Amino acid sequence: MRRFLALFAAVAVATLVALVPRTAFAKGSGGIGDPLRLEVPGGPDAFYYRARGPKSRTKPVVMYLHGRGGNPAEDCRKWAKVATQFGWVVCPSGPGDNGGGARTWAGGDSQRVIDATLRALRDKYKNRVQRRSNILIGFSEGAFVAMQVGLKDQSTWSKWLILAASDNYWGGDVGGALDESKRKVRRVYLLTGENDGVAQNTVRVGDTLKKNKVPVKVRLVPGMGHEVPSDRMISTYRRPLAWLSAAK
Repeated sequence: MRRFLALFAAVAVATLVALVPRTAFAKGSGGIGDPLRLEVPGGPDAFYYRARGPKSRTKPVVMYLHGRGGNPAEDCRKWAKVATQFGWVVCPSGPGDNGGGARTWAGGDSQRVIDATLRALRDKYKNRVQRRSNILIGFSEGAFVAMQVGLKDQSTWSKWLILAASDNYWGGDVGGALDESKRKVRRVYLLTGENDGVAQNTVRVGDTLKKNKVPVKVRLVPGMGHEVPSDRMISTYRRPLAWLSAAK
């Protein structure tokens, strides 16, 4: 993973927009409230919201991987507005500490942090948390990590929502991992702003997935840059999440 992060920095740093650190746990609108804090053994704390619906049922996980300099607590609050109807909204913290609540996925083992976060949630809530066929979301630097982790662990993360994807993030041929006879990934949704520097890279990711017969949708949002405005979270992401969730 460190080797891939170095590749990411080399090919994508010019297109990444560093997010300004914000204070975690500021009250949001819409009655969402504060995210719950999850202690992750051997890693930084994660943040989460419970899935809506009966507590007795097993619910899937919707895991969001923040961008470089992102604040996972505040990002989690934004995603809770749209994603708790689809499952547990879980936001791990990247291993690198940028200060002021901001994190990065550089400087540590991202795969281990993600695995440990999911394991900690299952240890806490047992069979109320689904083990397989979950949704993995990654934005910017988090998209890089999600494309790596999702490819490696397709059983756990069989549905991907990749925001600002780039074909450079895979770092080589992925045909073997996406071979139809053995792959577990069910659906992929690629969403990138039309004005984002990686827009055409996203199109090439979609072409690769189509070539390997992976069900994929590619959307370049007109007039949008690198980030989705917070007031457009529901209108932008509800349909992609519903489409991913419908995959068996």
